[in-house]
Amino acid sequence: MITLQMLPAAALWAVVLIRLIGLRLGWNLGVLPGLAAVAVGATLNIDQVYVFVDGLLGNRNLLNLIVHLFMGAGVTELSRLLLKATGRAGHHGRHVKALVGMGIVLAVLQAVLLLVSDTEGSATNFTDTFAAIPTIAPYQASFFAWMGVVLCYTGVECLRRDRTGESREFGIGLNIVSVGCLAGVAAVLVKMLLIGLEVAGLEAAFSLYIGYRIFIALTLLCFSAGFIIPSFRRFRAALAERRRRAGDLNALRPIVRRLALSPEGAQALDAANISVTARTSKIQLYRWFILIGDVRVMHPERLSEQETRIIDEIGRRIEDNRTTDRRTAAAGR
Repeated sequence: MITLQMLPAAALWAVVLIRLIGLRLGWNLGVLPGLAAVAVGATLNIDQVYVFVDGLLGNRNLLNLIVHLFMGAGVTELSRLLLKATGRAGHHGRHVKALVGMGIVLAVLQAVLLLVSDTEGSATNFTDTFAAIPTIAPYQASFFAWMGVVLCYTGVECLRRDRTGESREFGIGLNIVSVGCLAGVAAVLVKMLLIGLEVAGLEAAFSLYIGYRIFIALTLLCFSAGFIIPSFRRFRAALAERRRRAGDLNALRPIVRRLALSPEGAQALDAANISVTARTSKIQLYRWFILIGDVRVMHPERLSEQETRIIDEIGRRIEDNRTTDRRTAAAGR
């Protein structure tokens, strides 16, 4: 049982780690905050972690509410970004705002219902332990119903997306996330059934508890796989781009050093505060390219035919990279 909790949490943290490394490579935040929130919620929901942390909070199951808030906020944020990346947010902007507003209202309702309930004693099986308390059923049911609506809406809209222009990895990732959303809906239905059985005073079959845990694990694993596939592709592409940029800088360095010896080049270097030292930053590549371009316009005779070909090739790569960066930023990935 513990594996069904630990494995998805570990997978989520692996995606978070890749996204954190991506920040050093120039990626935007994108899905990182939402994924981190879900990863924190999944980690705190591991039975041993839950009992330990809730004990620090007074053994009143306040951690259950905290897990709900982390998971709810994370899933809602991921839903918003997924709809934006697939172009569905603009078509259903009001629906997204309604879901976010509903989530805020339910978060307040959750806090009120838990605080007025006597939930003394940390319980990993929260619904069963406190089923006799009248406020627990609406507390649990409101959270899971909201999650079911968000996951169902997101999964269906991702499947209905316009696939024009999307990369193969991005498409595969979204399809896997959609499966995860639908698995989450199945988990919500099973959980609502368990809540109903507890309210009715009936004993639920053990298979329902196992099925609920399996669907939850499948949901989180699908989210991890769905986001890690395009992220890993971007990670590899960023490393390859870094190597290409280092090669371009090595190709331009002799040209820059030679031009620096001319009066025009030396003046341009001083005016733009350009360094000729070895750094593999994108800014340095752009500055060198602009410097050489200025000299090429004013004094084309200072560049050989071979140097001109090298500069043209690097210029095409820079323009292609800028186009890719703009598309990625627009998708929020």
